[in-house]
Amino acid sequence: MLLKCASGFNVRIADKVWSYTHPDFVASVKELKPGWLRYFSGTMGDAFSSATGQYDLDYIAMFDHQKPYLKGHRFTEVKGPHRVTDLYHLLSEINGKLVITVNAFSETPEMVMELARFCKNNNIKVETWQFCNEPYFYVPNRNRYWWNDGYDYAAKMQPYAEAIQEVLPDAKLALNYTWDGVWTFMKEINKFQKTNGAYWNTFSKHSYAPHTGKKETLEQAYKRANTKLIEATSPSAMSEIEDYTWKGAPMIITEFGVWNSPLNGIYSGIYNVEYIMRQLQHTNTTYVAAHEVSNKFLPAVNKNNLLEDAFKNNQQIDTDTINTGIHRDIEGKTLKIYHEATNNSNFLYKTDISKMVQVPGLKGIEANGMFVQTYKGNNGFNYLVITNRSEESNQFQVNINGTPLKETLLTNYISADVLKTRNPDIQETTYKNGLITVKPFSISVSKWKTNSSALTQPTIYKASIEKNGIQLNWGGEVGLATAYKVYYGTDALNLNKSVTVKNKTAILVEAVEKGKPYYFKLQALNKAIESPISDVVSVTFNKPEQPEIFKVSRRDYSVTLFWKSVANAKGYLIHYVDENGKDIEIDTDNVFGYRIEGLKDQTDYQFTVSAYNGLGRGEASDKENVTVSSRIPFSPRNVSAVKKSSNTIEVKWHSQDQVLEGTSYNVYRGEKLHEFTKIATAVKDTVFLDNNILNDKQYYYTVKGLTDAGESNFYPNIATAFSAKNNDKITIQVVETKEDGYLVKVKLNKLQLKENDAFGIIINNVSYLNVEDIKIEGTRRPEETKQFQAFIPSSKVKQNSNYTIKAFITKQGKTLESALVNQHITTK
Repeated sequence: MLLKCASGFNVRIADKVWSYTHPDFVASVKELKPGWLRYFSGTMGDAFSSATGQYDLDYIAMFDHQKPYLKGHRFTEVKGPHRVTDLYHLLSEINGKLVITVNAFSETPEMVMELARFCKNNNIKVETWQFCNEPYFYVPNRNRYWWNDGYDYAAKMQPYAEAIQEVLPDAKLALNYTWDGVWTFMKEINKFQKTNGAYWNTFSKHSYAPHTGKKETLEQAYKRANTKLIEATSPSAMSEIEDYTWKGAPMIITEFGVWNSPLNGIYSGIYNVEYIMRQLQHTNTTYVAAHEVSNKFLPAVNKNNLLEDAFKNNQQIDTDTINTGIHRDIEGKTLKIYHEATNNSNFLYKTDISKMVQVPGLKGIEANGMFVQTYKGNNGFNYLVITNRSEESNQFQVNINGTPLKETLLTNYISADVLKTRNPDIQETTYKNGLITVKPFSISVSKWKTNSSALTQPTIYKASIEKNGIQLNWGGEVGLATAYKVYYGTDALNLNKSVTVKNKTAILVEAVEKGKPYYFKLQALNKAIESPISDVVSVTFNKPEQPEIFKVSRRDYSVTLFWKSVANAKGYLIHYVDENGKDIEIDTDNVFGYRIEGLKDQTDYQFTVSAYNGLGRGEASDKENVTVSSRIPFSPRNVSAVKKSSNTIEVKWHSQDQVLEGTSYNVYRGEKLHEFTKIATAVKDTVFLDNNILNDKQYYYTVKGLTDAGESNFYPNIATAFSAKNNDKITIQVVETKEDGYLVKVKLNKLQLKENDAFGIIINNVSYLNVEDIKIEGTRRPEETKQFQAFIPSSKVKQNSNYTIKAFITKQGKTLESALVNQHITTK
């Protein structure tokens, strides 16, 4: 069975002129018509504030590689926030769905709970909540200590899950298990599941199966992708996933792609469609997102310099008025024609192909070069989608249940004569009597008329309080619908009123009374059929209640307020009196956090927040007294905690590249996540020895910066104390730099080498997102059983790169590895 709207996109437009309301971006999304989009994005979301819709400098300070986040900060400062409400409005125009990736890197469970509350209060339906973008790259072997391993990651995500479930008990929750090749992290999550049970209910992953850190020829990349595409989507791959989750675990993929530059062009376009098709063979596949929408259709003219100049000159500009045009890339074009099938179908038919073409794969093994899938449409058409990764052309007779199809096939296709072709255009043709020609290097989407049709379940995307009633907005017109019926009432179990509208996707319900709650459902209609009824949305016809400010942060000449959203709000107003005694009121639009800028240093302010809707303004929050200061420090970054003895834990952190004069650090410890007690004040160094511990307890640590103006606004990563002795059976004693490479000497502490043992070292380039292990065999003297060495030749490592090193020994099929604590080599 195929889930309608299964194919979607990750979204990354923070570092572009585009926003969710930019006409060219809106046009791109409407043309591509994805089934769903992901908020906020991938890696660019790690320092993004869901409350303000902007980047937070304090969040950015938590990361080692800050450059892309700082660009996102500059751009959202100029063009304004990326609000989830704006993205949801855009999704309403294509009847799309929303997936949210929770920023559990820099946001706390408290902040995520408020995001969930905000979605509930605004009737924003979230299909799945995914925890973190690519957490498996933030572990000690990459010299990052966000989580020590997959088990620790699973433990640390539980408070976030509980925060969401407190607001939305039935939420779909997904741990982000793996990126093709990062199997260790997935297995460690499974250990948590076996020990504690699964508090999550969905599996998620990213997939860049043909990616490699090597430079490849087009021929070699072609072979790699032909093999890896089939491996990554195979029944055995799904079996492995289920081995480390559970049978039938729902799967969501929030990023996938080729990421192998020689294949950019026709091959990557074909690959993306075939990858989704192959994943949809698995009945537990729910959503699959290509990376990413604004790289499929992107600005035709790069106007980023306008934003950089505006930020430099402290100017705001209406970027929605900047015309960029749209460049349509091959990957976007292929997905555009494919989405007609996925968006208008509910089921997949098992489909076979005769005359299967073979293409070269890795290790001299050929692979199937074509793929075909048939879709049962709900719009009066069925669909046949065929991909061909070969240079061969073939003609086929389409058979249904063994009988030749005699219908006329209306076909959109994209093809190329050679693999190097970059960006061919969409072509249209017609085939008679079910006889179809499959062109070389192509994807084709064919449809033929049927007598079967259905109406898709509609969605009410917005219910807002207006002066004269309740305004309902639902998605862009449901195909084949001629009218919509709205059911409503004050009893959720008895919607005893209804109204039918034609040629509209909105209505103002005026027959409402103040103070009463109202519940709404929607149904699409035509003369012959009715759709399933939508999910219920609810609002109370009243002014909004009083918000509560729960967090304040100060940064230079700005203050950021965070408040608990309230139901029935259309937006929020901030009020304060400036340093000249002038009343200032700011309309923040609909968010639950806002940064007020241009304030005066060393000045006291009082802030309130009130919510409003069409009936007026609700009661203002309690006053929040804030002293603006440019002396607020950033938190340090990359906190680690390593157990040195039974009663000592060494806590380390990295100071920022630039720190305020007089900065020191407060060290915090907890036995529960996010519940800390200060154990050291004004530490001048970047290391602290905690000698007051019990040997059998688990401890968590974090560190805040401190100046005469107070502490930093947020704590950075939480370090889970761990012991290197857990892996002390194998120890790397020394890494010696030689003229032609690196000599690694390894000692075995509780093991002995035997004749059939395999042993050596594994290096991994952690300078970028790469998961390729390079294994190097070790050597030893014949009589030596307690140590070995391995040599890393210079030819095995890249310049200007950082490599982790771990030693391994394999005995009777079981592999043990050394601990990864500061065991790196850096090349220049």
